[in-house]
Formats: sequence, structure tokens, C-alpha cells
Amino acid sequence: MMYRTVIALSATLLMGVSGAALAQQAEHDAHRPGPLQAQEDRAPAPMSPSDPDATNFTKAYVDAMDEMHGPMMEGVMAEDPDVAFVRGMIPHHQGAIDMAKIVQQYGDDPQTGEWAAQIIEAQKREIAEMQAWLQANASPDLAGFLQTGGTVYSANEGGNSITAIDLGTGSVETVQIGVSPHNVDLTPGGNLLLAVGSPASDHAHGSADDAHAEAEAGRGVLVVLDPQRLSQPVATVEVGAHPAHVVADRQGRAYVSVSGGNEIAVVDLAAASVIERIATGAYPHGMRLSPDESELYVANVEDGSVSVIDTQDLTELARIEVGTAPVQVGFTPSGDQVYVSLRDENRVAVIDTASHEVTNRIDVGPNPIQMFATADGAYVYVANQGSEAEPNDTVSVIETATGQVLKTITTGDGAHGVSASADGAFVFVTNIADDTVSIIDVASQDVVKTVPVGDRPNGIVYGGSNQ
Repeated sequence: MMYRTVIALSATLLMGVSGAALAQQAEHDAHRPGPLQAQEDRAPAPMSPSDPDATNFTKAYVDAMDEMHGPMMEGVMAEDPDVAFVRGMIPHHQGAIDMAKIVQQYGDDPQTGEWAAQIIEAQKREIAEMQAWLQANASPDLAGFLQTGGTVYSANEGGNSITAIDLGTGSVETVQIGVSPHNVDLTPGGNLLLAVGSPASDHAHGSADDAHAEAEAGRGVLVVLDPQRLSQPVATVEVGAHPAHVVADRQGRAYVSVSGGNEIAVVDLAAASVIERIATGAYPHGMRLSPDESELYVANVEDGSVSVIDTQDLTELARIEVGTAPVQVGFTPSGDQVYVSLRDENRVAVIDTASHEVTNRIDVGPNPIQMFATADGAYVYVANQGSEAEPNDTVSVIETATGQVLKTITTGDGAHGVSASADGAFVFVTNIADDTVSIIDVASQDVVKTVPVGDRPNGIVYGGSNQ
């Protein structure tokens, strides 16, 4: 409770509240559930972001405060007091920057504009200094994450939420989004985060039956989010029954596999509308774009095939028979090969993209789901989820040069989604039965950190800090 009060006091200072109000704020925070919410028997509560009477700038300030609180709380929980201070102050400074940008956008007083410019310059400099200090003084694994930078997003289907893991600060934030997201992806450049799933139930956290009923009714949706403001969706697009995965291209389009309709819905993100539907095999699920984005490969679970989509003409070019229950695909960086998980065979098929022929099948762990190739193309990491009754906790590391499993890494129960950092240093795996994300150091091929996230994490995506 003490930590909560300290953070509330720091945040309130940013708002410029008087000393008397600070004391009242601390008193309120010791008893109320969250920021900017007052007890009914106290003074009237300030406007929340959902209040229709709130001005745009008030909403923006409140959103900035909300974004700051979680990372600050996470940061000050570090075991070392110096590290806790620095990790807590980085999001604190970022909150000041965000608020300064808001007054630059909405304010008209020259003095506040001048203060805002000074704050942005000073706080950016101090954040850079603090990050450099953390690299030199924090634990080796944290220092490695800081060097890699970026943010990892997990889709927590059971919790109707997205978790953002900031590798630069070590902060972890889970945000409710009103949808049970099965998968996530970032647009090229990282400006938008995309999530697909069924609308969340009106009941707390929903239920599997509720989500199934929504999906059967065809109400599956694509939610478009600002990575910096996850709690405020930019747009929501109905796409059809049982949306499974989403990928985005450089032309401003998103492709959603609509499992219940045996099709791919093509969404114009600027217009927030479906512009085309492309027929596939039975129950399309995981998919990925080729490195040059000319083709989209889609795993069709129920007919044992992979659909090859021409992204220019938006038509199916080929349908390749691969094996039993293909769930996801993964390109090598060169685009020469596609790896396909065969869930019910405990194997991975390898497709030559020039000939559209299966050239190899590799034994992996039980019920493989997602896979991802490292940036240098040397390895493909395959998450072996196991069954509901017997969840598996391993990732098979395939060496692409030999086509053999080099190592099997223990992660968490129900290993499911896989992504990797742009520099190839780390691989990230969601553990659906463990409610965690495992971070694998590619150099050592070991799990170096396990991060608690939301309920039943499925899809996962990495976004670089330079995006």
C-alpha cells in the first residue's frame, strides 16, 4: 500500500496539485481501487476517459497518467533499491513527456509551451542516462534486454487483455481491451497494434461459452490499438466467425483468418472496413506474409493444407497438402522456405516456396503450435503445447542448415505462441497453461526470464524500440 501511495503522490505532483490536495490524494489512494476514482461519500470524482463530458485534453491527461502508473509500480518492485528507483523513474519521466506533448497540442499559453519544451528535452536526456546506467548496473539478463530494447505484446484470451512487456525498463502492464484476443500483430513501423478475437462477455472476464456464442453469431472482430494507449481502441471491425490470426502489410492492409467462414478477410486499416474476402481451405488459422509481402501462406487446420494467397490480386494461387492439422506457418528470412506445424503428427513440414513442394518433415514435441525463425535464419523455434489434459512445456529448436532439432528447451506449461526480437538475441514464448511468457537467450539456448502476464496468453509479437 505504501508503494501505491508514493506513486500516487509522484503522479499528482505532475498535475500541479497543492500540498493540501496531495494529502487528500494519498488518503484516498489508500482506500480506492485505482487512479482518479473517488469514494461515493467523498467529493465528486474527476472526469474519467469514458465520461462524454470530458474534454479531449482531459482524456489525454488521464490516459497519460494511467499509462504511467503500472510501469512505475512494476519498476519500484526491483530487489535492489537503486535499480528500483531508476526503473520507477523512467516511466515517471515518460509520463511527464506525454503530458508536456498534450499541452503543446491543446494549450495556447506561451509560458506553458516553453515549460513543455524544456521538460521534453530534459526528461528525454535523463531517460537515456538512466537506461545507460541500468545497462551498466542491473543484472546481466536485464542489461541484455535493455540493449535489445523494444516491447513484447501477448494476447491474453482468457483475460480479455493485452500485456505489454517493456524490455527497456522491465515494466509489465496488462490492459483490458473488451475482446478475448487470440492473436496480435504490429503494423510495419509499429504504429498500430492489431488484435483479433470475440467480444468479451458482459460478465467479469467472460467465459469460453460466452466467447463461443459470440463467435458463432459471426461477431468476431479486429481491434485496432495505439501501442501507447492500449486502453483506448482506435477502431473495431467485424470480420466474421472465429477470427484466429492477423498480419499486416506495408500497404495499410490487415489480413484476418476467419476460421468459421473458411476465408481471409482483407481489412483497409485507414477505412476500418473489410474490402475483400478470399476463400481458403477448411478452418484457416495461423498465417504469415512472405518477406517481400507478395504472398500470404495460411495453415488450414481441418483439411491438412496450406493456402498460398497472391497479395496483389487477392486470390488463392495454390493449395499445398502438408499433413494432419497444420496450425501455423513461419518463413525463413530469405523467403525460400516455410515451416508448418502439424499439430496432430508432432512434426513440422518444410515447404520449398519456389516449387510449392514439401521437402522435409521434422519430429518435434507433442502438439506443436506456433513457430518463428530467428533474424539470421539459423534456427526455427517451435512451441509444443501438448494437450489440455497434459500440457507440454517445451520448445524445439530446429537448425535450418541440417533440418534437425538441435535442442529442446523447457519453458512453461502449454507453450503456444512464438516471436523473436529483431536483432535475433531473444525468443519470446507464451505459456497458455502457465499465464507466463518465457524469454529465451538465443546465445545460450536457455530461458533467462519468466514474466507473468494475463490469463491464457496465446499470440505474441515483438516490436522494436526504433519503430
